[in-house]
Amino acid sequence: MDLAVTREQFDAVRGARHLPDVLKQVLAGARRSDDGEGEGGGYVLHLTYEEATALNELCAWNVHTDASGAVTPESRVFDDLVKAILTHPDY
Repeated sequence: MDLAVTREQFDAVRGARHLPDVLKQVLAGARRSDDGEGEGGGYVLHLTYEEATALNELCAWNVHTDASGAVTPESRVFDDLVKAILTHPDY
């Protein structure tokens, strides 16, 4: 599956603790998206089902909620990625 991610999402995954080698390889092979945003533009990650599952799990581990159950602003980037993966038509 090809998953479009923003620069912020890409950087968050790249900086996540315990990033598995398989996802490091995915990030290394990412291509710039053709969204016309130039330097601030995003990337397209080409993921197998297993890689998408690994990315989903990594992101889910980094989603945190406050006392009311709302996703914290710091982890929203990971929550958005979880939603994008789970709702992707090729997942």
